[in-house]
Amino acid sequence: MRPPQRPGPYGGPPFPGPQGPPPSYSPAPSAPPNRSRRGPLVIVVVLVVLLVVAGAGGLLYTRGSHGESGFANTPAACWLLSQDQVRAYVPGAVQDGSGDAYLCRWSKPVGTAQTGLLTVGVETLPGDRPSVKDAKEQYAIRRRQADEPGVVITPLANGDESFMACASPSNGRPGNCKTYTRVGNVVFSLEFESYPVPGVRDPGPSVRALDAEAARHLRQSG
Repeated sequence: MRPPQRPGPYGGPPFPGPQGPPPSYSPAPSAPPNRSRRGPLVIVVVLVVLLVVAGAGGLLYTRGSHGESGFANTPAACWLLSQDQVRAYVPGAVQDGSGDAYLCRWSKPVGTAQTGLLTVGVETLPGDRPSVKDAKEQYAIRRRQADEPGVVITPLANGDESFMACASPSNGRPGNCKTYTRVGNVVFSLEFESYPVPGVRDPGPSVRALDAEAARHLRQSG
């Protein structure tokens, strides 16, 4: 017969007898080797997607609405025509330096026999890169404004849209002619004011030819 076990301290239950080995605990499963890289990889993928989307949007924006091309920035008026092109119709003409990025005047130097004044203008449209829609609306406004008594309107086959408005001759002058032309998201105008001097050119054919040269320059560079 086994002797009774001694009571534990303070009259508590007896000390436990011998115990078996401590229970074993399985360690928590370790993270897969590539788990720590998953976060940076996701960020890289997102950035690549954003860059692709931005690039595609930029390409569409460069082509303009309805697939039409256009300029990121409005071209300067004096850039539209070269000095040789202008002088072919306004002999001896030079830029008079009184314009700005949206206006350029060509005429003979002061003190010489004047034959005419050519004014090249680029319409001011909203934004750093105007849309084709804005250009179409501005062109439509200029077309409506040109319908005045005594003005003859002639459609031109320059650019995407174009017309010429010529005022009737008066006071010995052959009359003034002005064109408005849209190429993509750019609207520009050419006005030829003739002077009543012998041998002066009819402003109509001159401004029409110069307008075609400017439109061709824009089309090739856009």
